Amino acid sequence: MSSFGETLRNSWLLAVGDSFELSAPAEAPPGLVAGGAAVLGANAAGSGGASAVLNRNRNRNRNRNRNRNRNRNRNRNRTNVEGGSASYEYGDILLPWREIERLHQLRDYWIDLPIGLPPALSVLHAQTLELFDKQVLRDTDAHRGRKDEILREAELELSGYLRPLGIENLSGYDHTVALFLMVARLAEEVGMRYKERFNVPRPSAVEPRLRPYIPVPAHASWPSNHSLQSFSIAFVFSRVLPEHPGIVELFRSARRIAENREWAGIHYPADTKAGHDLARMLTPVFEVVLEEQMLRARAEWL
Repeated sequence: MSSFGETLRNSWLLAVGDSFELSAPAEAPPGLVAGGAAVLGANAAGSGGASAVLNRNRNRNRNRNRNRNRNRNRNRNRTNVEGGSASYEYGDILLPWREIERLHQLRDYWIDLPIGLPPALSVLHAQTLELFDKQVLRDTDAHRGRKDEILREAELELSGYLRPLGIENLSGYDHTVALFLMVARLAEEVGMRYKERFNVPRPSAVEPRLRPYIPVPAHASWPSNHSLQSFSIAFVFSRVLPEHPGIVELFRSARRIAENREWAGIHYPADTKAGHDLARMLTPVFEVVLEEQMLRARAEWL
């Protein structure tokens, strides 16, 4: 097997750069709250729920009649959510066992990335003061939309990534959707190992007066898997199609999704930053593991 570095050098997908996102705090993209959302269900208390989503698609695939026409499949795959229904066709997506195995073959390249150590407990407690401010603000008219977003994004939810690219309500991008789901699943695989290693308590455990807006996940806080998954999707797609005019907005949306976990009261700002940094460092690994899927996704846009 060739070295990891050689594999990267031979990959046309490898790009140089840090991030396409803007440094200012993310604002809600137009239409983020209104209308339906493309939701793929998972445990609302989970870290991103990618494995649950992929399992669900696998089971649906087993039971589906292969002779049904494309239009009936499209209707069946639409998911109703509060106030609307998503019209994107997700299709049948199996658990990416081959990619998961390849990820673990490259374990030495991601298991100990230099993202630093979690903040000290005193620093985490100080960061809960920011969460208190967000807790008050989320009940104001100016931030009313955050509540709907928080509830929707508690599950693995793709509209926040599809909308900036202009394909939320379009068919014909199944490989792009599959890529996003695979990235989320692999990021979840990595993130849970960092969480277990550092075992950082959730904000409500450090400051019991906090009132989380959604159930607090049972696993550790740092890094945020929502942040890791969101930024991983953005970084990977920026390698797939760096010329896409929606890349900046994709990063902006990824940041808002990540920050919404702070507004929900279940993550510190430090968790969000760690998720972003880990996603950036993981991107070269994902480029190797997901090269075939990235090529298929790119072909949909050309």
